[in-house]
Amino acid sequence: MIRNTRKTAFYRFTRWGLTALIATLAGCASMPSPSTDAAPALIPVRHLVADWNGSGAYQISPDGQRLMWLARLGLGPGLFVKYLKTGEVNSYNVPWGGVWARDSRHILVHLSTHGDENTHIWMLDTDQPKQAARDLTPFAGARSYILRTLPQSNDLIIASNRRDPKFNDVYRYNMATGKLNLLATNPGHVGSWLVNDDGEVMGRARLEGEEWVIETPGPNPEQAWTSNFRVSYFDTVSPVAPSATPGHWWALSNRGRDKLALVEIKLSDGVERVEHADARVDLAGVRWSRLQNRPVAVVSEPDTQHWQAFDPALAQALQKLKGASDARISINNLSDDERWMSATVSRHNGGEHVLYDLQTQTFEVLAQLGSSRMNATARLAPQQPVTFKSRDGLDLHGYLSLPPGVAKPYPTVVYVHGGPWARDLHQSNDPMLPFLTNRGYAVLQVNYRGSSGYGKAFMNAAQGEFAGKMHSDLTDAVDALVAQGVVDPQRVAISGGSYGGYASLVGMTHTPGKFKCSISLVGMSDIAALLNDAPPYWELGKPHWIRYVGNPADPAQRAAMQERSPLFKADRVQGPILLMHGVHDPRVKVSQSLQMAEALRANGKPVELALFDKAGHGFQRWQDNMVAYRKTEDFLASCLGGRTGGFDFFELGAKLF
Repeated sequence: MIRNTRKTAFYRFTRWGLTALIATLAGCASMPSPSTDAAPALIPVRHLVADWNGSGAYQISPDGQRLMWLARLGLGPGLFVKYLKTGEVNSYNVPWGGVWARDSRHILVHLSTHGDENTHIWMLDTDQPKQAARDLTPFAGARSYILRTLPQSNDLIIASNRRDPKFNDVYRYNMATGKLNLLATNPGHVGSWLVNDDGEVMGRARLEGEEWVIETPGPNPEQAWTSNFRVSYFDTVSPVAPSATPGHWWALSNRGRDKLALVEIKLSDGVERVEHADARVDLAGVRWSRLQNRPVAVVSEPDTQHWQAFDPALAQALQKLKGASDARISINNLSDDERWMSATVSRHNGGEHVLYDLQTQTFEVLAQLGSSRMNATARLAPQQPVTFKSRDGLDLHGYLSLPPGVAKPYPTVVYVHGGPWARDLHQSNDPMLPFLTNRGYAVLQVNYRGSSGYGKAFMNAAQGEFAGKMHSDLTDAVDALVAQGVVDPQRVAISGGSYGGYASLVGMTHTPGKFKCSISLVGMSDIAALLNDAPPYWELGKPHWIRYVGNPADPAQRAAMQERSPLFKADRVQGPILLMHGVHDPRVKVSQSLQMAEALRANGKPVELALFDKAGHGFQRWQDNMVAYRKTEDFLASCLGGRTGGFDFFELGAKLF
């Protein structure tokens, strides 16, 4: 997804079933298109986006006595809580997963309306199952989110832009009184705050030109803040937690180095001590132990996931869960005594949600991933790491998933990740991969230059390269697989969301004939308009965008931005395009797809436009995903000749509810 901020100094910025009544219409589903005898059974779209038996977002309470998860409740998702001692289960009409408050009684959920990203913090009292959730931040047009939960008082530290839509102030919510008190006012251009476990503001990062000034407060609120050191806007320092050494914090930092490393940083002068690094790639995350007051594990993503644990019990657990496979292990959370761990194990052909006892080194399988059930009838394709050389000699990494039962060379979908300062991951449990391979397509994912995770130089290599080398990285990867006889050059489509949607449009307008068709989900078509129409809370992220794509206020740079914008090259398109967009998208306005569709039609080009009136920057509702997946499979079948399941009776539910 296109992000509203860059992960710079001190802050880097489902699927549910229908009623049995509708299920009686199953016999109305159309027969699948003809396929080879060796092809696996078709996976119904409803199993991918509206899994009746699906569940997820498991979290153990801080006291280890309750378990929370998300599953189907009636016609949509709901929250469930199980009391582990008694087995009692209560359900709550809350459509999104949350986090436990420190008291192990309340659950905190971030929710926005129809994808507008003006998130509110809602609180649910699990001791009152019939009581509705309460909105703690009922501020119209504002975004609020939790910065920290305090272990002693159970209070919350909250950031909100209710006063100034461009910048966040810091508040403390008193759980005992229900009052929200202002803790720190943003003087302007403060991008992030450091708050300790006592609820004290320990530091802030204020943008000045192209540097973050790291400041610490005086002994009382009336005294001025002290400027301690500076960090380049284009470096990253992401705080993890306070160190046991007074005046120090643990952080992920790439100051003075290419890769993100785990460091202990001194707040008074910025001096860093490197604790751990992976020479191949950035560290992707840190597991912090509040009990031990130290980092206990780090994770990196060279091609497959790599955990390194410093705590013996955690190391044993990770190895036991992984076994001999290349599974991805996601640690959801741990109880305060660090005995119980909620984790998810993902493989290409299945996986489990587990509750792990770190004391006895045993675990309980809470639920199977949906892919496990699908693999029982349809052979799911493995996601293979692949490497390429770009035309200018850059090492590119990605993943290739091949369709079972289809002969080479394969019809192929280049599936482009968003961001663009993000990356594709191995075994990420993305339902689009089994969906496309099951329909008969190879899926190529490329971590093009500018993708995160591969170091500062690799990310910086994307500056000025929208529709340039960022795009040629994709076509170079396709050409390499064509040369190996893997990809059929006459049957290649390009698809993606956000920046990936933009890349799919670039594929049709800047390299016409290379791709037979494209699908753009919430993709931008006019770069200058993207920045001019950006939401106010993008203010601190704009210098990053300007460095990469140019400044629309400068006529010469605006002309260059127009040259790299698909909207102005619609006449060059040589194949059909499917555009899908959420009406409430605050990042890439729906006008980006509306204008692209208009330009294509004006030039006599085939285009289909689908608008989703309850969605924003991406689709969260199963109803929207149902429509999007069905349009995708029919569109690709027409373009590349793969399979389609045809009408799915859940489409009726998507229209009715």
